[in-house]
Amino acid sequence: MSDGGRPNILFLFADQMQGRVLWPESPCRTPNLDRLIARGVRFHRAHTSCAITSPAQASLMTGLLPHNHGMLWVRHNVDDDQGCLRADKPHWAQRLVAAGYHTGYFTHWLVERSNDLERFGWQEWGRRKKLPATPAPSNATPVPPEPRYSLLKRYDTSWGYSAAPMYGVVDKPPESRHMGEMAAKALGFLDEVLKGGQPWCCMYSIHEPHDPFIC
Repeated sequence: MSDGGRPNILFLFADQMQGRVLWPESPCRTPNLDRLIARGVRFHRAHTSCAITSPAQASLMTGLLPHNHGMLWVRHNVDDDQGCLRADKPHWAQRLVAAGYHTGYFTHWLVERSNDLERFGWQEWGRRKKLPATPAPSNATPVPPEPRYSLLKRYDTSWGYSAAPMYGVVDKPPESRHMGEMAAKALGFLDEVLKGGQPWCCMYSIHEPHDPFIC
């Protein structure tokens, strides 16, 4: 709890992870998340507004349905009229800044196209400059030249994407991959804000377990 009674907020958001992973009866072992849940809030009654990343994340930020905020599809492979976040819709991070919070957002940003997170209330952030598909690591499992199954056609180049693997194994430790690098930036943000008395909000948006499935 920060000075003044305003609670600090650590918001963890995983892309494409089923909610049942965190259920008590789940076979998945999540001891660190379990400890956080015991001290915080699990959104066990939350439902997505859309099964597509950009509209869903824009709804999370604005509290509005996609037809109200303007993001109707993934931002990087849609026409402007279907991927234009309406600037007149307030975001909850903007409200936090107005209430005196120090805000930080870390890892991939698919809410809109400008990549200017300060416009939406995030004072500090760590992200990619642009969002191309993840390139195939040199030591990843090779892509077969003629996939036998229709699912593997997702390797093919389509509008908004470049050729990328669906899965692979690399020898880089987790802390050296994108998720680990963004976690380090989020921890650096927390180290700084914990030194002061200002309330803070840190949102760590985890790309995994979204494809490509690289481990």
